[in-house]
Amino acid sequence: MVPAPADPHPDPKGGGSEDAEPRLDGIPEQAAEAVPQGASPEEADDGTRTPLAELPRQDFWDALYQRRSIRRFRSDPVPRELVEQVLHAGIWAPSSCNYQMWDLVAVDDPQVNERLGALSTQMANAPVNVVVAYGRNFSEENFANVQSASALIQNMSLAAQVLGLGSFWITQTGDPDAVRREVGLPEDRWVVAVLALGYPKAVPPRGPKRRPLAQVAHWNHYAGRAIPSSADPEAWEPDLLAIYQRARVLNGLRHNKPRAWETRALVSALDRLLPLGPAQGEDPRWLDVLPCTGILTERLARERRGHRFDVVERTPEVAAWCAKRAKPAGTPFVWTPDQPGEPPEEGAYAVVSCLFRLEGLRAADRAAWVQQMARWLQPGGQLLIGFVSARSFHEWTERLRARRGGPGGVEYVLSPDPNIGPFQALDPREVEGLAEGAGLEPAGAHGCQVAPQAEEVAFRTRNFPARLASLVRGAAGALRSFEALPGAASRRGRFQFRLYRKP
Repeated sequence: MVPAPADPHPDPKGGGSEDAEPRLDGIPEQAAEAVPQGASPEEADDGTRTPLAELPRQDFWDALYQRRSIRRFRSDPVPRELVEQVLHAGIWAPSSCNYQMWDLVAVDDPQVNERLGALSTQMANAPVNVVVAYGRNFSEENFANVQSASALIQNMSLAAQVLGLGSFWITQTGDPDAVRREVGLPEDRWVVAVLALGYPKAVPPRGPKRRPLAQVAHWNHYAGRAIPSSADPEAWEPDLLAIYQRARVLNGLRHNKPRAWETRALVSALDRLLPLGPAQGEDPRWLDVLPCTGILTERLARERRGHRFDVVERTPEVAAWCAKRAKPAGTPFVWTPDQPGEPPEEGAYAVVSCLFRLEGLRAADRAAWVQQMARWLQPGGQLLIGFVSARSFHEWTERLRARRGGPGGVEYVLSPDPNIGPFQALDPREVEGLAEGAGLEPAGAHGCQVAPQAEEVAFRTRNFPARLASLVRGAAGALRSFEALPGAASRRGRFQFRLYRKP
């Protein structure tokens, strides 16, 4: 039952009758003479008639600040009148030239939703999926069609919040034409997005932290420093990279889970290069450098119990988050080449690790970090560097993704998940040169995964059109036959690990 106030539609003139048609304040009353004799209810409705006779009230600011993106829904069906009220709120959004060239298909049939879920896993979670389409050749200039549909979706999201429903704005719909065909939309309708609706199974108690208004708002003329839109590390100033990664980690990436194929690569490297735990009674210290999300720090602490794990990051907030992921919790430190902060003690660590983070640094900054890692090592200590090799399949799969094989954007650049900004695979010779320049001696090498692993391919192609997904999976399967060739992993493995010793 939707809660409603005692008088949801007060007459601003103080008049009216009990038989008057309910209306929302601000929506003009229909003129009776404008309705033709014998007109059907659809013809008589000029868009002002709300599906619910009594509308619940909520303070605007409460609705705005309490709305959450819901990813887990209960299986309970949603009454159609509630869904219709959400749709009605949507059509009161502004649209380019007021064309209102949107069409909405609310799908509550479990079988249809199952087929939509096969196109994109994000459409497999809620009892209702609202497919939002717009006229294919209308308002294309400056993406006004996308802007119009987006305004409608935002209205629907806020309406769902007020009605006690949860919503999730889905942009990864898989093949939009397949979605269009599945719900029977004509060819001249373009599927922009889908809004999932349902009763929330879990609601985040707090919304993600936001970038401070002072960083994004300006008066009369832009006065900031923009976060780069490039995946090239050379385009990123170190402090901007720190700001970006801090925001991503604190705003949700900290919750991401490790990927099975990446965990397998790390464990194989530990077993090959650092196979033994500490001797009884020892308490060696291990420093994880630039862990960012702390996902791999957590795994390191689990695989090599007995070490005391500390972390060093660019910002204190990220360092504190990552240090807590080690068990027992480690000590967070802050260091950058230009602002040392509160660095770890030099010469104090038996092991220092840096896993898949040199790829996100400018070339000029990599040497400074590797040299500092060498200083943190005690004599005889070992440095473990993990990186993605530019000599592997990674490069051509990234080119395929960037051109047409996957979603665009800096956040989708292929790298060990979760992606946290710019990323450029490294030539093994460069890594070896950095270590040599820091005065370190080679102590071991390990490479693995000459071809994409089956579960990675399934994950990367989960929202691809069926034909493209099948093609990519077949090519990856054929490539995996090369993994058994002698020396293939050490020369062409995507994941490369190098172990160095401090004299």
